[in-house]
Order: sequence, then structure tokens, then C-alpha cells
Amino acid sequence: MNDRPTPSGATANDPEQLPLGAFEGVPILPTARPEREAPEGEGPAPVREPPVCGEWSYDLSDEDDARAGARHAAPAAVVAPPAPIPPSPLLRLLRTPPIAQRFVAPPTPLPALDELRSIHEAHPGDAKTAIALANAFDKRGNIERALTVLQRAIDAGADGIVMRCARAKILSGRLRYDDAEAELKRAAKLRADDLDVLLQQGILACRRAKWRDAVDPLEKVAKLDGASAQAHFYLGEALNKLDRLEEALESYQRAAELEPGNFRALKGVGIVLDRLGRPADAAEFYRRARDAQGG
Repeated sequence: MNDRPTPSGATANDPEQLPLGAFEGVPILPTARPEREAPEGEGPAPVREPPVCGEWSYDLSDEDDARAGARHAAPAAVVAPPAPIPPSPLLRLLRTPPIAQRFVAPPTPLPALDELRSIHEAHPGDAKTAIALANAFDKRGNIERALTVLQRAIDAGADGIVMRCARAKILSGRLRYDDAEAELKRAAKLRADDLDVLLQQGILACRRAKWRDAVDPLEKVAKLDGASAQAHFYLGEALNKLDRLEEALESYQRAAELEPGNFRALKGVGIVLDRLGRPADAAEFYRRARDAQGG
């Protein structure tokens, strides 16, 4: 992940901030929102999936107004004493706390990692433990360790379809789409009509913007497993992109019914209603999506 300068001049890895250009010569100050970093030795921080329909924005208008007000404020009645001579650059460097102390919050340990690792060592073929341990490593940014755990489970006799799909999901989440597709092809050779394989194929096609390729597997999952909110949501995404609006609306609505807190599904309903010329109805779903997202 590339470092991006924040408005204060501090360098932070914040995927929710748009790059605003370099601010050379501005002293490094603590950021207002500390960034979390992966624990030492656990690999890079996780990559987020790109936002749907532009979820994040950043507005500098308030900060600009504040700076303008400070520049044009009336001079004080009392003349301030002369500023002290600044310390030398070397002294400032020595006095500056390390970056890790300036704007990195203490990592929050994920629970039960040692216990999961111990169980996996004793029972490497246990699928549930392997997936839980792999997900724990993935959350810490150690994707290779996560993939190794799942491969070891395959070698120990765990369900190859389940493990391959789990590997594909992790790889897809890290934007390694070709590797994810290779895992799904291996899983499909074992059982092509497996619902988890079809679901992951459809999701991967959506992430690669291959909307037509996504429709068929997702329709099969939605038909055979009507309670799969993921299948309905991603099917709505694909159908919306293909301008099949009535079908997309039905899929988004079903996803929102199955998961009332899924703000992406609610927003999808609003988007399709807007496209169908129903702005008043769309506004209600936008409001619900905002509330579900937390304001």
C-alpha cells in the first residue's frame, strides 16, 4: 500500500482518504485518527475491497475556512514577544518521537490465535479450525501463512472444495484474481455444481467487472439457495450493470430482506429506483442505507 500524505503533512496509510498531493516542508504532526498497523512480523496490513458506488469522500472546506480566518484575523492589541530561536534540525530530529509512537495505535490482538494454532497442529485436517486460523492470519495481513494453513489442511485430507474456495476467497480479497480463479478451477474439477464454487465464481466475476459471466452462476445459487444474501446482492450488481433493472431491483430487495443491515444492498435498491425514475422511493432507501452504515 502506498503512503499517502494527509492534510496535516503526516504520512499515513489510510485507504479511506483520497490522495491530496504532497505538502513539502510541513512538520510531521500526529494524525487525528491513528492508523492501525499489523503486529511486527505478521505481514502488511489488509487490503480493502474497493468501495461500492463511491462510499467515501473527503472535504477540506472546513479546514480551508479555518486557515483563511486565521490568516485574515485582526492583529492582537499587545505585541507578542519575539519567538525563541528554533533548535537545530538535528536537535529537532532527536526530540521527535518515532513514527510508531506518533500515530500508530497499539494493535488489538485477535482472540484465540494460539489456541487455534495448537488445535491445527494436532488436527491439521480439521476444516473448521483451518479456516478459522487462516482467517485470523489473513486479518493480520499474513496472507501467505493463511494460504499455507489451508494447503496443509488439504494435504491432511480436508474437503478440497471447501479449502479451495476458502483460498480463493482470501486471494480475491487481496486482488489476486488470477490466483483465485485458478483455485476455483481446481475446486470445480472436484464438483462443478457445488454451490460454494458457483458463488465464489460469480463474486470473482463481479470483482473483475465480467458482469455477463457472473449472472449464470449467481442465478443458480439464488435459485437453489434462496437464503444466500451474497448471491442475491452480487446478482443485483451484475444485473444492474447490464441494465436489467427490474431483475436487479428484485435481487437487491431480496438481499436487503435477508440482511437488513446490508447497507450496500439498500443502496443498490435506491440506485435502481433512481434509474427507474422513482426518486422519492430511492431517497427512502438511501436514508436506510445511511442509517445501516452508521450515519
